[in-house]
Amino acid sequence: MIKMAFHFVRSMARHQWAKWRGYEVLAPAGIVAYRTHKCELCPFNNEGQCIRCKCLIMAKTMMALERCPIRLWNPVWVKRAI
Repeated sequence: MIKMAFHFVRSMARHQWAKWRGYEVLAPAGIVAYRTHKCELCPFNNEGQCIRCKCLIMAKTMMALERCPIRLWNPVWVKRAI
């Protein structure tokens, strides 16, 4: 439980920093679809929750700067359009 809370706080801080720097917080739809497909096939997917990091897959795949714990997909840094 403590590991999940620590990961959540660190993730929110990283996303807030990126937002201040002009990066998108949410991943583009194509990236979300790719990540979701990869997670559906993953053996660590337990009814929508990752066994490795304990995160909800649906939420994690939507966040641009998140990373798969077994490196199936990586963060994407997308600058916000002006």
